[in-house]
Amino acid sequence: MTGFKLLFMLVFCAVLTGSDLASVSSGDIRFGIDTALFNYTGTEILGLEIYEQLNLDQFSSDQDSIVRFTTTIVLISESGDTTASDQWNSETLWAQGRSAVNSTVLPVIPGNYSLVVTVTDTGNGKQGVVTRDLTVGSVGVLSEIELARAIIPSPEESTNPLRKGEVLIFPAADGGYTLPEEHMAYYYIEIYNLGGNSVQLQGRLETSSGETIFARPWVSITIPEGTGAVGLVDSLDLRVVRNSGLHRIVFSMVAQNDTLEADKYLIVSRYLESEVDLISEAVGELDEIPYPNHFGLILLPNEADIYNSLDEDARKSFYAAYWQGAPEQRLQFEERCEESNRYSSVYRESWRTDRGRVYVIYGPPDDIESALLQGDQVPYEIWYYYGGGNESFVFADRSGIGDYEQIYSSVEGEISYTNWEDMISPISSRAFGG
Repeated sequence: MTGFKLLFMLVFCAVLTGSDLASVSSGDIRFGIDTALFNYTGTEILGLEIYEQLNLDQFSSDQDSIVRFTTTIVLISESGDTTASDQWNSETLWAQGRSAVNSTVLPVIPGNYSLVVTVTDTGNGKQGVVTRDLTVGSVGVLSEIELARAIIPSPEESTNPLRKGEVLIFPAADGGYTLPEEHMAYYYIEIYNLGGNSVQLQGRLETSSGETIFARPWVSITIPEGTGAVGLVDSLDLRVVRNSGLHRIVFSMVAQNDTLEADKYLIVSRYLESEVDLISEAVGELDEIPYPNHFGLILLPNEADIYNSLDEDARKSFYAAYWQGAPEQRLQFEERCEESNRYSSVYRESWRTDRGRVYVIYGPPDDIESALLQGDQVPYEIWYYYGGGNESFVFADRSGIGDYEQIYSSVEGEISYTNWEDMISPISSRAFGG
């Protein structure tokens, strides 16, 4: 993004104070929490949006590499009463370095609160906890700034809780960015009750002491008459940051001869190790998705639905967001895609073959047992994976033309026939029972 994009909304905002920096958990599970307030009903009952971000590396996974965890959210009033609560039961595919985000909305009225968020790994019972004090104030002209790692166009029919108007906002709920790979800080903000006015806008990046590092030129927009609320998205390039530490995004608006500002703190960590630089350079800018069909193999159904509904530019953004903060894993995936081409045939591309698909998802096997076409022997390969649950896959060329089909796997949910051993036994043995 090169400037502010205007999104028309139908909400009004209340001001939330005491939340300038995201909250990070204590305990065995580390995760970040951030919040923002909106008035969805036009009454004093407000919607408290809660955003969660966590890294999947710290969770246990089952034999299908599925991670399961529960997030419990409790909002407690100043008097000690529970005023609202929610629970997320999350299930996602594990991948090294990959993060997951969640979002929910709790009803709240102005006052002082404590927000308690607990994440539990259902595989081993380990937990992490965040307790955050909130002060909900009155309605204002500017909302809080919501930090994001990526902003992509939303399908029109999407009901994703991350949706704001025309976009999906993937929040940076821990408030942290790591350079050089996480060099773009996206943010979202809303303007209220200024329909029919022309306003001037500027976004800038400052040090925690108030020194301006980068400032966009002022731009002018006219908010259509009768518009109650609009949303704005923008981005700032963090590569101008010279030192690691606390920084601040500041949004300024001049309206009706008044200058109004909203700000949000973020933590920028700069790593200059040669290995990280080489990886970042190898990943480079994304001109196109290198293996779009292979990429679909590793997506969960809900992720695939979103990805498939996007246009080409939005798919590039989705791809970049998927691997955000995990350049090593992106390179590993793309290497697997390239290596899987050895399983292409005149009949099918590599990603359509069973061996190519398994190679992309599970990686190269630790050992391969194979039998070639000799006499009446059915050619087959057995792939062994010794890590984790000591899994195996069996592929058989039953047609004798090099088209290996998966006939067995120890991985639950994978194609597996109970008579797979008979399927690879010599033809004479099957015919005469020998």
